[in-house]
Amino acid sequence: MRLYTLVQVAEVVLFCAVLMAGVLTHRPSVVVFGGGLLVGKAVLNILAPEGGTVVRRSVIGYGLGAVFTLLGLALIHAF
Repeated sequence: MRLYTLVQVAEVVLFCAVLMAGVLTHRPSVVVFGGGLLVGKAVLNILAPEGGTVVRRSVIGYGLGAVFTLLGLALIHAF
């Protein structure tokens, strides 16, 4: 297994742990944050066939993850 792949797997495990910690502690904002991290990782990998640098794909992916997180937090505080 290449180092890049191993790092990606470790990130996904860590992000899932953040999400599950939020679920187990009944903290919706932590759940949304963990979900945003996973959205960012997913988009980063979805864009891989399109090409571009890892930095460019990361900015796009985690940017969308940040939008997801901010919208989720806004909804949590609105209701």
